[in-house]
Amino acid sequence: MSFSRRSGKSRRKGVAAFSGVEALEIRSLLTTYGLPWSDPRSLSISFPGDGTPIGGDANDIRQTLDAVTTRTRWQTATLQAFQTWAEVANINVGLVADRSDAFGSAGHASNDPRFGEFRIGAFSQPGVLANAVPFQPVAGTWSGDVLLNSDVSWYLGNSATQQAPSGSGYELRTVLLHEAGNSLGLEDREEAGFVMSAQYASPRWSLTSGDISAIRAIYGARQDIYESVPNESAAAATPIVLTAAESVAGRAVRNGSLNTAADRDFYSFVMPAGKTSASVTVWASGISLLESRLTVRKSEGGVLGSDAVASVFQNNGRVQLTGLTPGATYFISVDSLQESSFRVGDYRLDLDYRDPAQLSPIGSANYDSAAYSGRQRLQNADNVALPQLFSAGLVDTEVGQNDRPLTATALQSTLGFISQSRYEAMGAIATAVDRDLYRIVAPAGAIGSLNITLTALGTVRPDLTVVVMNQAGDRLPSQLKVGSDGQQSLVVPNAVPGQTYVVGVWQRAGAVQSTGNYLVTADFSTAAAQMSVLTERSLAIGTADVDLLSSSKSQLFRFDLTTLSASVSKAILISIIDVRTQQLVRTISATGGVTSSAFVWLPVGDYQVVAKAYGQGSTVTGPVSYRLLADVVSDDDGPGYTDPTAPPGPAPDPPPYTYNEDPSGDPLPPTLPGPDEDPFYQMPFWDLVDDFFDDLFGSGT
Repeated sequence: MSFSRRSGKSRRKGVAAFSGVEALEIRSLLTTYGLPWSDPRSLSISFPGDGTPIGGDANDIRQTLDAVTTRTRWQTATLQAFQTWAEVANINVGLVADRSDAFGSAGHASNDPRFGEFRIGAFSQPGVLANAVPFQPVAGTWSGDVLLNSDVSWYLGNSATQQAPSGSGYELRTVLLHEAGNSLGLEDREEAGFVMSAQYASPRWSLTSGDISAIRAIYGARQDIYESVPNESAAAATPIVLTAAESVAGRAVRNGSLNTAADRDFYSFVMPAGKTSASVTVWASGISLLESRLTVRKSEGGVLGSDAVASVFQNNGRVQLTGLTPGATYFISVDSLQESSFRVGDYRLDLDYRDPAQLSPIGSANYDSAAYSGRQRLQNADNVALPQLFSAGLVDTEVGQNDRPLTATALQSTLGFISQSRYEAMGAIATAVDRDLYRIVAPAGAIGSLNITLTALGTVRPDLTVVVMNQAGDRLPSQLKVGSDGQQSLVVPNAVPGQTYVVGVWQRAGAVQSTGNYLVTADFSTAAAQMSVLTERSLAIGTADVDLLSSSKSQLFRFDLTTLSASVSKAILISIIDVRTQQLVRTISATGGVTSSAFVWLPVGDYQVVAKAYGQGSTVTGPVSYRLLADVVSDDDGPGYTDPTAPPGPAPDPPPYTYNEDPSGDPLPPTLPGPDEDPFYQMPFWDLVDDFFDDLFGSGT
């Protein structure tokens, strides 16, 4: 959402105007609207801890909004904003814990167990009310994030008609409702009167028919995907008949959904022979925001037990029953709380005949993350997600099943991405000799490099390493870089379209902790036709050049750096420096033939873009050619405001950014802030004919 100095907004996007060089042609931004989330019935929202890194800034959502109202109120308002869309479209949003990993961390594009798809944060963003990133494959885990401007005067109304108490300010739920629409893929509208209107006019808590049509055009109308036959009465109750496996386990779980505020689901069950007690649980925590009431009745209608959930933050319910009659029929009903704002959502119904001591507690996860500690946080996972990832437990105990190229696990490309352009896997190294191998195939449109990240998970993170091989088990030339947080980034230059690659994960030599869970992702660079070329030039080894990028507002950039020189002994390092503070914001490096992508959040202001050429070894000579591309990924269009100090009449719509090559008056900094990074550091090159299995196993494949 941008502060606007005009009553209307131009929809022209993607202009990168140059000073002193030719202007680039108008192109559309990478921001993509109308693209649905790949698993819209399993979306989630989370609140990262204050201090969680957002680019070069830090999250201060609690500090900002705790000063506005109670934490329970503003977090409830946030959930209500997303629930408003879920009530009318075929989507489902649950509340999950957030581990407070940095915004934009490498990970799953959807259903990452460390945080929700929609992460809510705030930081100082001159020029905008808030930012949202709609789902778009190139944005990775930035997709869905909603970031408020912590400098804005916020208030939370007691009703949709309450204006700002002091006569100025912005109603929080109204802005969040708009930003939730953006994060779900809706584009702003020029017309007034809609939630998705581009200008902030007044508080609005409900959707118009136009807003509803727009969200349904992406996801369709809300459906009960679990209910093939209506079961809204005891006479039409869905029978829970145990399968053979469920009879042995003594437990049956069924998925359900309340599709409207008036919906009610009935189930029936016959008490097994030899059993006189049962527990019935409704699980909604992490699944949806539904506030429900669970009731169990006798066949003749008497109520045996009932439980209404405490709140949207504790929305699991349970009824424990004793003195039941074997062979008798009983009825279960699930309906929503009549005064609740959360009367629609999916759930899991759990009928359990085991000893109550064996049941999982119904308390929800700690959704309110503590302050960022400078390392990955390990909050509780939701009990219906993958708690093993946040404990010492393993997600699997497989050993020896996929430890060779011939038995490597074939991965399917991730939904929502160009086919075969991205792969994701979560796994575990169960023993010191365990190895996990995965088989992936490059897309037909692959250009540049294969980029792999390996992130260790768990309370005790394992010391692991990642390599890339061909199908014969030969290691391929690759460049490995280990971050200060232990995350490993592996780049394979010049990926071949259609070629099969094998990715291997196992313990690192000299590992202190040899077992544990991990997340590995693989991305093939594909053409970025929408991006704008900022500069393309050659530099002599050891020399540097400086350009100036001016960001007109707070926004998320994607930069692609390609070192065009073929030699892997040549590299370019880009340093982005805040002109005002002279602080180093981000570095991006690429060796010969490699394209490196980086997402960088830049507040409004000027930034020096310093490029330096490197050579590995004293015999490397000649220039190093490179190309730098950029574009804006985030969406900040939305309710703006009219600046009363601005002159009358519309102001021109500024481009998102400008880029000036060789700006006069902006000399190269004598020394760069921070360490002068070596792009070759911790980047070993493996010989193409190095036979992996001869080294590790002493035998072929």
